[in-house]
Amino acid sequence: MWIILVLLITNCKAQKTAQTEVFQPLSTTNSKDSWELVNELSDEFNGNGVDWKKWYKTANLPNTTGWKWDNEANTNVNNGIAELTMRHNVNNLNDDGTYFKSGILKSKATFTTGYVEARIKGAVIDVLGSKNGWGVCPSFWLYSDFDRDVADNETIYCEIDVVELQQFDWFKGHQDDIKDSDHNLHLVKKIDGKGVWFRPKKHAEAQLNKYRLNDDPSKNYHMYGCEVNTEEIIWYIDGVKIASKPNTDWYRPMNVTASLGLRRPFVQFSNNANRAVNPLENEEAKAQLSGMPTTMSIDYIRVWTKKE
Repeated sequence: MWIILVLLITNCKAQKTAQTEVFQPLSTTNSKDSWELVNELSDEFNGNGVDWKKWYKTANLPNTTGWKWDNEANTNVNNGIAELTMRHNVNNLNDDGTYFKSGILKSKATFTTGYVEARIKGAVIDVLGSKNGWGVCPSFWLYSDFDRDVADNETIYCEIDVVELQQFDWFKGHQDDIKDSDHNLHLVKKIDGKGVWFRPKKHAEAQLNKYRLNDDPSKNYHMYGCEVNTEEIIWYIDGVKIASKPNTDWYRPMNVTASLGLRRPFVQFSNNANRAVNPLENEEAKAQLSGMPTTMSIDYIRVWTKKE
């Protein structure tokens, strides 16, 4: 009996070690770099449910004005896939001015430099007409807390969007469609004693990246990765480098996050936030309701640090 138990423990340890060694980033800036998997930030979703020891379930979730988080009802693991679902409130219930609830995975541990990667399929909103696919934004992102006590010209808040899908963004006269993805940076910096937002569209050269996928990401999986070092931030899709920016201000500890948020026509962006729209009082939003509920799928989230 003791021999069997020892063998089982040894085998489990060997499997974990092998897993750590096998999983490596698809592509990096230097193929000679050696990477070590960070277990507390990584998840294969192979259990019977979400490992809430790794992820926040109810507390410390990002503030949202356009919808609410409800992980009990909207976060699930099914056959090795994490599923985050956006749902319209029953009977269009007005919950503190919002009408939808969704799921989110936010890590308890934090990330500063290294490599993050997730295999994700977006969320289908299948409706008739030209707005097929509009309404939600599957996202994989890193974000810090706010520290308003930092010195002048220091970072109060930083955010790295590894990927935002299905935003149907409008920029410089171009309307994105379902194949266009966004890979942007957001920043709040202390300037003359005040917190100043730096948004991608106003600082496109330093913060905005767009990419066009070769298929519909709401129906197909892709690997979205990002390498963050003290000098540079580099984005990858399916192992191919798609963009890079200098890392001038993105150095605060960040939580690794996957979430399904709302976009037009269910929200309107104003004053640095997505504001809720009553979907029964807005004809465009009402037309999209038949696409709800909808779910994004996450095969894995993996995070590495570079071995010295």
